[in-house]
Amino acid sequence: MSNSPVPLQIEVALRQLKEAIARVERRDVDLDKASWAEIEKSVIKLLGGAFRVDRTDHQAIALGLSGVFAGHLQQQHNAFWFPNREALEGAALGFPDALMVLAPFGAAIDALVRGNLALLEEMEKDIRRSLSQVRFSATQAAGARLTAADYQRLFDPGFIQFVAVNPAKAREIWERTPPQLAREIRDALGRMPNSVPGDVRKQLESQLVGALDRLEPEKKLSGQSERVSRLSELLAHLFASAEVSGSAPEELWTDVILPILLIGTPQQFPPLEEADLTAYRQGADPLLLYVDLIPHQHAGSDDGFLGLFEPSEIEPLTVSLSRDGLPRLLKLKREKLEPMLSAFDPATVSASVEAFSAHLQKHVGAASAAPQRSTLLQGVLTLLSDLKKVVAAAAKDGNSLGARQLTEAEALTDSTLDRLRRTLQGPRIILTG
Repeated sequence: MSNSPVPLQIEVALRQLKEAIARVERRDVDLDKASWAEIEKSVIKLLGGAFRVDRTDHQAIALGLSGVFAGHLQQQHNAFWFPNREALEGAALGFPDALMVLAPFGAAIDALVRGNLALLEEMEKDIRRSLSQVRFSATQAAGARLTAADYQRLFDPGFIQFVAVNPAKAREIWERTPPQLAREIRDALGRMPNSVPGDVRKQLESQLVGALDRLEPEKKLSGQSERVSRLSELLAHLFASAEVSGSAPEELWTDVILPILLIGTPQQFPPLEEADLTAYRQGADPLLLYVDLIPHQHAGSDDGFLGLFEPSEIEPLTVSLSRDGLPRLLKLKREKLEPMLSAFDPATVSASVEAFSAHLQKHVGAASAAPQRSTLLQGVLTLLSDLKKVVAAAAKDGNSLGARQLTEAEALTDSTLDRLRRTLQGPRIILTG
């Protein structure tokens, strides 16, 4: 099985660490074969004192060590990198023989803070034992091998859904005890439409009620949120989101959907280059060329969230900071979107994209033929219409504009979860439809 490529930032940090150790030791050190005790002696010289996580040079050493640690696991267990937006390094390690996720940078930081790189060796031994148990388990499916794509689908929160969420209602939910919340969820599952299969209801009960049952029953959720931050965010969505959009990959929101709002209504099209016409001839979707070539009438943010929101315009919408990754329920500055969405009209955008496609068709010298139609346009316009409703709802009743970050697996099952959300917030009658 071929390993996935090492993330560039890890590769660079690892090369810099090797060069720094070679300089301080006045010889080359093979970090793949050296013991952690030997590596630690060199690292102590590089640090020049206690490890400080706020120093960028110390962070670079930790990032390099995470590359060494990951390299050991790749050699020993065919571990592979997969994109993961929650990990500080932007990627995490997965294993083909067992569903197990590891963030090497976090492990390296922890070992450095404790001043004991041998902890990484102990972690390697723990991973070896865990994988051995899986390999020799009678329940292990013969030939079943997980891939980087499987891990990304399950663990990388690469999908975005916009929500109009009421922070006051969310806080009220967080002040309840697990048994109180479990009763409400069981009651709502019993009131869901008969069209929702029984096994789906059981799966939701196992996921939600099962998680609540594992908490301390007498303590409010807000007092346990560091253990269950993901559950806290999900319950806030289920009980307090008044309006939701469809979900889509983050890259689609960033590169296609929101740029349509930034473009506005173009009065004319820019000059075309031969590369643009070649792409069109080769079948590029006209909408992708449209958002790539048309100048923006509104300012975005190249480094901001979704290419639009500055860091000062985002804050976690959660009961406390998460220990198991970055917050996935975010509060956004609603006013950033309001003027653009108030001017948004699906028919106007559709006509503009079609005119641009005809413009391209004319310049490739085939004006008499029908222009290519975008296969993306209708889905994009539906998501923008959803977003317009969400932003309008976020301006009412004390609501806020939020963004939920989901994995692909979560996005695929979100329609069922949304039925539960509407049932929890709806009238307490049993629906039969």
